[in-house]
Amino acid sequence: MKELDVAKGIYDEQIAKMKEQGHVTLHKNMPKIAGSLRWAKELRKRITAPMHEFKKLEHPCMQGGAAKLVFTKFEEMLNLISGWNQEIYEDWAQNVGASCSHNMSQPLLLRNQNTDLISVNFDAKLTAILREVKYLKVADVEEIPESARDLFKQNDMFWKYVTNLDLIVHLYNKVRNKVLGVEYPLIEGQLKQLDVILQQAETTLTWESEGVWEYIQMTRDHVNELESSVHKAKNNIEEINNLMSSWSKTPLFARYENKHETLLNLDDRKDRLEKRYANISDIGTKIHQLLQQNKEYFKVDSDSDVWELYVEYVDDMIVEGFVSTIYCSMNFLLDNTDPKNNIGPLFQAQLELEVPELIFKPSLDYNTEGGFYELVEGLVTDIYRQAALIPRLALHTGREDYQMDLEQMVDLSDMRNELMERMNSVMSKAIEYRNSFDVYAYLWVDDRNEFMKQFLLYNHVLTPEEIEAAGEESIPESPPTLKQFKEQIDNFENIYQEAQEIESTELFDSWFRVNSKPFKQALLNTIKRWSYMFKQHLIDHVTNSLKELSKFIQSTDSGLLTPIEEGDYNGMVDCMGYLYAVKERQQATDEMFEPLKQTIELLKTFEQELPEEVHLQLQELPEQWNNTKKISITVKQQVAPLQATEVANIRRHTASFDVTQHKFRESFRGIGPFRYACEQPYIILNEYNEVLAAMELEMSQLTDSAGLFEVHIPDFKQLKQCRKELIMLKTLWDYIIIVKSCFDDWKTTQWKDINVEQMDIDCKKFSKDIRTLDKEMRAWDSYSGVEDNVKNMLTSLRAVGELQNPAIRERHWQQLMSATKVRFSMDEKTTLADLLSLNLHNYEDEVRGIVDKAVKEMSMEKVLKELDVTWTTMEFEHDAHPRTGITMLKTSEELIETLEDNQVQLQNMLSSKYIAHFLTEVSTWQKKLSTADQVISVWMEVQRTWSHLESIFIGSEDIRSQLPEDSARFDGIDTDFKELVKKMETTKNTVEATNQPNLYEKLETLQENLILCEKALAEYLETKRLAFPRFYFVSSADLLDILSNGNNPPVVSRHLTKLFDSMSKLEFEKDDKGNVLKMAVGMYSKDGEYVTLDKTCDLNGQ
Repeated sequence: MKELDVAKGIYDEQIAKMKEQGHVTLHKNMPKIAGSLRWAKELRKRITAPMHEFKKLEHPCMQGGAAKLVFTKFEEMLNLISGWNQEIYEDWAQNVGASCSHNMSQPLLLRNQNTDLISVNFDAKLTAILREVKYLKVADVEEIPESARDLFKQNDMFWKYVTNLDLIVHLYNKVRNKVLGVEYPLIEGQLKQLDVILQQAETTLTWESEGVWEYIQMTRDHVNELESSVHKAKNNIEEINNLMSSWSKTPLFARYENKHETLLNLDDRKDRLEKRYANISDIGTKIHQLLQQNKEYFKVDSDSDVWELYVEYVDDMIVEGFVSTIYCSMNFLLDNTDPKNNIGPLFQAQLELEVPELIFKPSLDYNTEGGFYELVEGLVTDIYRQAALIPRLALHTGREDYQMDLEQMVDLSDMRNELMERMNSVMSKAIEYRNSFDVYAYLWVDDRNEFMKQFLLYNHVLTPEEIEAAGEESIPESPPTLKQFKEQIDNFENIYQEAQEIESTELFDSWFRVNSKPFKQALLNTIKRWSYMFKQHLIDHVTNSLKELSKFIQSTDSGLLTPIEEGDYNGMVDCMGYLYAVKERQQATDEMFEPLKQTIELLKTFEQELPEEVHLQLQELPEQWNNTKKISITVKQQVAPLQATEVANIRRHTASFDVTQHKFRESFRGIGPFRYACEQPYIILNEYNEVLAAMELEMSQLTDSAGLFEVHIPDFKQLKQCRKELIMLKTLWDYIIIVKSCFDDWKTTQWKDINVEQMDIDCKKFSKDIRTLDKEMRAWDSYSGVEDNVKNMLTSLRAVGELQNPAIRERHWQQLMSATKVRFSMDEKTTLADLLSLNLHNYEDEVRGIVDKAVKEMSMEKVLKELDVTWTTMEFEHDAHPRTGITMLKTSEELIETLEDNQVQLQNMLSSKYIAHFLTEVSTWQKKLSTADQVISVWMEVQRTWSHLESIFIGSEDIRSQLPEDSARFDGIDTDFKELVKKMETTKNTVEATNQPNLYEKLETLQENLILCEKALAEYLETKRLAFPRFYFVSSADLLDILSNGNNPPVVSRHLTKLFDSMSKLEFEKDDKGNVLKMAVGMYSKDGEYVTLDKTCDLNGQ
């Protein structure tokens, strides 16, 4: 009983849940119907099994009321379960047929109109039915609806359809979702073709259609092919991206062994670049291959716009890859040159002394080949050059590679500029550091020998102020003292100690190191050389002084002790020489020994020891010198009588030589080289040079003898002046010969090859050089001759330069010959000599006048040629008259402006004083253009008037009837004008057409007659205006139009707005065929308002 109550409670709970929630608790993993039936079956089983056992009991209680109640509840419960099953199953069975029929007739696929994605249209109800049937069969339910049973028979087929359609949907939607905007145009055509195929599955093809499986297979292959191509293309793009990112992780250059304390490794720069560049080139080739594969995958034309856009997309990817690559290397350099990071020196320069400069290696000076700045620029260039190793994908951009794109990028340019600014900054600091050693520059710049020379003369180096103050006077000598030598040596020793304190290395901005060790060593060596120079001089002074004195004592003692016989002049001269030498050096030698001892002591303080031989000489030589002085005194007393005799001879010889030199002077002043006309100056100069040399030798011997015997003699100034003038003559004639030979060479130059500019430069140089010669020469005829020759050549060359003007013609040469009274043939063989024979330097003004005339005539000739070219091609433009079709002449603005400008040009030419040669031609052109101007002016006026009156007098019968006499006159005008037009048609050239005989007179006659016609017409129109004053409101042309169309109301009505303020047009009555009648039925205002006339208005008449 209790179990039945529990079962009833479970059943009631299920029913309540069904009512409240619309569904029931199903058996796990089972569909709705089969699950419900299974639940009912289990509930039935739950009460049936105990009941079956209960019925087996044989007990009196089985006959009691309680047992009956149990059986009653049991039967009720079975009925409820059966009712449940019947209700659930019948409800399903009733709808399953319609559901199968409806869903099987649905298309295979559905498309979302918003996203363009597709989905399999296999309804969930069909899936549910298949599951129900499957579980019902397992449950051995036999009464399965026929439609559900038939549907289940196709279960395997549906599974095959659905799985393949799911694959199609997945691949298609994947393409739609994953394709990029730049890729879509490439596959748009394929997608459209595929959509056409899919449209069948979206519209007409259902689950029960025939050929579904074949369609699915075909569609699956198409979709798979497209998705595979897109997938492969995307893989290629990803590979390209990976390839381009492979260089952005490692900088192009690095430190030695990648350690912070080492410098940038540039030793393997070449190998590193070759390796990286080769890798980039190989990858560039592969990228091009991958892009070519993508073109094949997408099946596009390489010339199409969509492919160019796609290539640009990949191109941008390459650019981004190179940006990262270059950024990596540039960032490495920036990080390692940032003082804030304090990583360690990255670059190093060696400071070395290469006399006379203190230099860095590599050089820190700008614009220096192989310098540090160029090195860093080279590194940056190497970094950027990576972008030039892959040929451009997007060739249509006009660039062969990517380097230019990278160089134009602002961020990278900023990095590059910042790096180079750091280079500039550190270079400036290093150069400033180098300049701090300029205080030592004199040590290697100054000439030590020159320094010592001036020190020995003046005890110091002369300053520019001292030299300037002295002027031409010699500076008095002041040899240095031993103390001053000591000061110099001490000074350089102190500098040496100071230089030893210089640091071997110096760091700037924490990343640039200067190695000063080579410079420091060179500086120390240089300082030592300066110090050693003074020490060595003192050593040499001591040893040489003692050695020289020892030799002097030996030779003097030997010479003085040699006996002299009476009459031995040479022996006497030698003896006097020795005595003179002892006398000259006596004081200096007496005072030399003590300073030499002090010098030796000083050298000892600087650790400079002299040989023992020097010390021995210093002890012995004072005694030897005293002995030599005693010998000289004795010998002097012995030779005194002989000396007196020789003095008298010297004075007689001196007087004789003085007379000889005066005679030679007089002879010398009259020699030929003083005159420009001298033909053999060098022979004469050589002869006098030999004579002068012999006399100079005699004078020298005489001077030496006088000095030995202490005799005063004159200076022989006349002979010295001859030598001076001889040298000056030689110099002057050297210039004269050079000038003459150069001029002679120029004279052979042919006319067309004459380079006046260079010759002028050379002449001016000759003139300048001649003026720098000694002023004494200017009084000589030879000087004046060469100076005049050069001046004349300069003047002649100016004239020749003028004559080289391309404007010069044969007639101008004839005029020049006439002016100079010299005749010659002007042709290609004409030389400069021929031109100089005209004495052009005397006719400079005449030449200039002829050239000016030629230039002016050339400009006239050019203008006349331009006139001929211009007016040969200048033609009238022709237009057809709208009514008669005859030719109407039309002048362009260019023609009128050209005509006016050319007439002004001709008038200016006629007023020129150089017009004579072209007078006839200019006058002819002036007449032609003047006539053309007049004819064009009259023609245009006649043509305009004729065109205006032609439609009136020829086309209007009303006018012809009203003005018969004027109409007849106009007929004559019309005939004459058309004849003129025919002639103009045959001759299109403007000048030829307008210069026809009597054309201007004929046009004037036509114009006069046309004026008469116009006047008659105006008088006629005035009568009409007087008759109807509103005609004053319209122009003559409009009035003529009204009068000539008086019997055509629709045409006249066009002018109503001009005659009446508010009226715009008339409404005309029409016949059955729609033709307008001459009957007005209404009128319109300007605003479009229509007013019907109270009665029809008849418009017939004139």
